[in-house]
Amino acid sequence: MVEPDDDAAVAVVGLAVRVPGADRDLDRFWHHVVHGIDAVSFFTPEQLLGWGVPKDLVEHPDFVPARAVLESADRFDHRLFSYSPSDSALMDPQQRVLLECAWAALEHAGQPPVAADGNRIGVYVGTGLNVYLLDNVWPNQRAVEAAGGLGLIIGSDKDFAATRIAYKLNLQGPAVTVQAACSTSLVAVHQAVQALLTYDADVALAGAATVAPPTRRGHRYEPGGIFSADGRCRAFDAAADGTVPGDGAGVVVLKRLADARRDGDTVHAVVRGSAINNDGLRKAGFTAPGPTGQAAVISAALEVAGVDPDTVGLIETHGTGTALGDPIEVAALRQVFDSDRPDRAPCALGAVKSVVGHLDTAAGVIGLVKTVLALKHRTVPPIAHLSTPNPRVELTGSVFDLPVAARPWTPIDGVLRAGVSAFGIGGTNAHVVLEAAPDPASRRRRHVTELVLVSAKTATAAQDSVDRAVDFVARTAPGDLADVAYTLRTGRTELPWRAAFLTGRHAPAAGTGAPGPPVRQVDAKARARGVGLYLTAAGELTGNRPNYDADPVYRATADEGAALLRGQPLDEPARERVTRLVACVGLARSLRGRGIAPRELAGTGLGLLAGAVVAGVLTLPEAVALLRGDRDPARPGPVELPLRAAGGEPLTDAECADPTRWRAAALAPAAPQPLPPDADRLLWIEVGTSVTPRFGPDPAALPTDRHARLLATVGALWQLGLAGPWDPAYDTGRRRVPAPTYPFAATRHYLDAPATHLDTERHH
Repeated sequence: MVEPDDDAAVAVVGLAVRVPGADRDLDRFWHHVVHGIDAVSFFTPEQLLGWGVPKDLVEHPDFVPARAVLESADRFDHRLFSYSPSDSALMDPQQRVLLECAWAALEHAGQPPVAADGNRIGVYVGTGLNVYLLDNVWPNQRAVEAAGGLGLIIGSDKDFAATRIAYKLNLQGPAVTVQAACSTSLVAVHQAVQALLTYDADVALAGAATVAPPTRRGHRYEPGGIFSADGRCRAFDAAADGTVPGDGAGVVVLKRLADARRDGDTVHAVVRGSAINNDGLRKAGFTAPGPTGQAAVISAALEVAGVDPDTVGLIETHGTGTALGDPIEVAALRQVFDSDRPDRAPCALGAVKSVVGHLDTAAGVIGLVKTVLALKHRTVPPIAHLSTPNPRVELTGSVFDLPVAARPWTPIDGVLRAGVSAFGIGGTNAHVVLEAAPDPASRRRRHVTELVLVSAKTATAAQDSVDRAVDFVARTAPGDLADVAYTLRTGRTELPWRAAFLTGRHAPAAGTGAPGPPVRQVDAKARARGVGLYLTAAGELTGNRPNYDADPVYRATADEGAALLRGQPLDEPARERVTRLVACVGLARSLRGRGIAPRELAGTGLGLLAGAVVAGVLTLPEAVALLRGDRDPARPGPVELPLRAAGGEPLTDAECADPTRWRAAALAPAAPQPLPPDADRLLWIEVGTSVTPRFGPDPAALPTDRHARLLATVGALWQLGLAGPWDPAYDTGRRRVPAPTYPFAATRHYLDAPATHLDTERHH
């Protein structure tokens, strides 16, 4: 067997789910998995009839009023995705759920959900049957007529599940809807992996959603059929008699492992290999499972992965808990994994359907997410409801065991590996081989103040976002705050309602009930005015060590200035003037490096000389030479930014080329002056040996720490919409890490099915 090849490995870098009992919460989902907590709900006849379930079905003796359901599946954040309420109500709820999962998965991966042009992000997703169209939309004649034929198709057809996501999130790689019944989402994962390895895409989303309306909250039990008699899925148990339908969705974000490492992504697990096939005629019937096809697809995935079956410690099975399916699945597994190795460690079987029910098209990706979490937690989870192993499942002499309680996962040959299976009605089989993520390289990082930026589509969502971010930051180790701040700044789409806050001793109090950082909307008038830097070089000389330690752009300027002074016979006043000049230039460059693009520079005294450096008229060595007393070292260049002396008109290129002006500025004092007479044209930031905004908040309320003061100024401008991307120097060595994702401000958009009533027939 070929050894695993890192060049052919794919990283799982982002996860998002909607699962019964845990909704979007990955930690809660894992808690349910590791404790075997069942998420199936049971319903009363009154509830079912009120939802429109036919009365004769509710009263049938074999009807089982059970389903694993999602909270708020009737709700959707239409504002975030710019849909009207009427279009939202017509749209298949499965596609709405998928759209939100795609957004959340990209954020979990530290990728802005609305991507920049030129991206190569692919989408491979599927959905279940659109029962909402049949049960809820068609009976609503008024809504159908208002929508028109094309509008109804666009909102309802499976064909648009992937392209809708690509359109709304500006994803410009392949966008393909995948349909393979119960194996849909794991087939989508395989196709996404192939797209990455063939360079059709650089990042790929894969997953599926199955969500049925309340009219389908129950099923008819048929002996020997797929659905359980009592609403419990008991995979591999002697009492197993079927599975339970459920609603759910999942999306994973995949990336070539080498690229993920290069880009500083958090790798949650590694896909070593995957395969898909079909049973063809090698089974008893169209809906029956086929052991030959199952064994073949698992063997193929292992071969692609270059993985020895003896090193696999967990198999997440299709695990439907049916009388026919479980024994066939184990028989197929034994064809691949039975081993003569005397020290072969046991391989545990898993079955997430015993917790969340059978999620149909989403079953495979939820099994994948569960297994990724098991690898991260290094824990073998139990199979829920397992008390007595099914005697028809032949485990004697096999490598497999059925865990009834969570246990630590011991590596085999130094590695944790797992397989995930999904087998669809119709015979399309899929298998994925997973491996634990490599340990991230340890890093030492200075604990400095960071700026955290949060935005949302509405004020309410923004306040929710910032409150969650404050709590998250308070629980984050100081050494990880730089990565969190970087992820929230670069891995989110910038939206109009914004908040900014500092970490460390300047952080807002978390969990106190006190008002959080203020939320405000981007200000169109402020953006139209723009920013100006008013350079004075005035202020206290000491106090910029925090900027030096935390700010690579400032540090580069300070180091350049120190090198220019080294060995120079200057008196103390001259050295002080050079220090002021360097601090002023460094802070101005730092502001620009953090996305502040001034429309104009104004300078007074020594600050005008600093302005000449920032505007590109002089280099820093030329300006320092003037301060040393050199008669004419400068060869002024053309002005790159409008520059003027305070109170005057912008200097022309000819005026900038006059060296006498700069010799005079070198001799001028460094002292604050009033802002230019027409200062209200721009939002001014005074730059001396520290930064003082001359707009908005009272400068006295800003931090006294100069680095924190600069960051607070940048944050205030970003809230107004006046700060752009930062210089890459600030992001060197930073990693994308999981951080709070968007708090979807969902509103109910749903056409209810006509209700039935218990007493309808009794009155006729």
